[in-house]
Amino acid sequence: MTLFLKKIKIEYTIQNPFDPEKKTIITHEDPFDKYLGVGDLLNVELKDFNYIKIHGRYFSSDLSRFLKENESIESEKKFHWLSRTQIINDIELVRKEILGDRQVILLGFGSGAGLIHYYLHEYPTSVEKVVSLNPLLFDIPKNLSFWDLLGGFESIVNEYSINQIIRFSIQSSQPYFFMDKTIRDSVLKANIEEFTRRFDLKNLEETNLSLGVRAFEHELDNGIYDLGPFRHFLSLLSIEWQFDLNSFDWFKGTNYDLGREFKSKLTLIGGVYNLVLDPKSFDVIGEFYPNSSVYLLKDGFDFSITRNKEMWAEMISSFCSDDISDQIKIFKLLQEKDLLFQGKSYNSVRVGK
Repeated sequence: MTLFLKKIKIEYTIQNPFDPEKKTIITHEDPFDKYLGVGDLLNVELKDFNYIKIHGRYFSSDLSRFLKENESIESEKKFHWLSRTQIINDIELVRKEILGDRQVILLGFGSGAGLIHYYLHEYPTSVEKVVSLNPLLFDIPKNLSFWDLLGGFESIVNEYSINQIIRFSIQSSQPYFFMDKTIRDSVLKANIEEFTRRFDLKNLEETNLSLGVRAFEHELDNGIYDLGPFRHFLSLLSIEWQFDLNSFDWFKGTNYDLGREFKSKLTLIGGVYNLVLDPKSFDVIGEFYPNSSVYLLKDGFDFSITRNKEMWAEMISSFCSDDISDQIKIFKLLQEKDLLFQGKSYNSVRVGK
């Protein structure tokens, strides 16, 4: 279906015929997730809900064609049209168009989950519940000066391109920071060598304006904080957007203090073994919401281990549901499959050395 916002088409799909008796889940596709190869993690069957996937202006062929035909338009204006400020207003427009005054369940992963948090802080009363999976929010590790997770692997990662390093980090699910250093370095070296033998740079998604804007927003969240290879990766993707936004009052960061106004349930699920975000970030984010639960899985950023256990859709559905019996069933299943990380002893994590 298509919703018109001035001259921009806001496209979305509804997984099954809309049922007004069911609760509604909304997610928004993100070009950064797609470029990283994890854009399909939320492509699951959620039969107990109305499931709306917004493709939006990021993937609007009309907007893309208009921008190509009008290259003289100022970069600041292009950035404004594609900014997350506009995206969350689009989400709210779709919600009102379909649900009227009814609240929505928000579902997001990675960079798309970052959009979900930003929307939540602007429209807290529009949301009944949030399920956030590995939200890519770099301002948390920046503000708390968390270490670059690849900081101790320079001798290994310097042998590879930035694209190889980042994509290896995205799919990595090994508990490197819980290993003895000698074993850790040896295992990582063998794994990255194996990964790069299989990884084909020719299969990368093409870069575009939407991707560049999203990468620039993540870089802005970093500030001057150095996240190592990931910061370099963001800079390469967003190089044409390097301008000062201090004069643009419409651009705002994520105001986490506004999270305290959200009284409904927020469930945050993080992969404790990922090489992208320090797992302490997830507990910190959860602290900003009065009714939050944070669960860490023995998995990486792309949740490849959990997804291979053939319970991914069931897990997402249960966290979106109000059915306590479903949630108990999932927790038992996660425990049986040894996926729950329950000992939050971060002092045992050997990072950067």
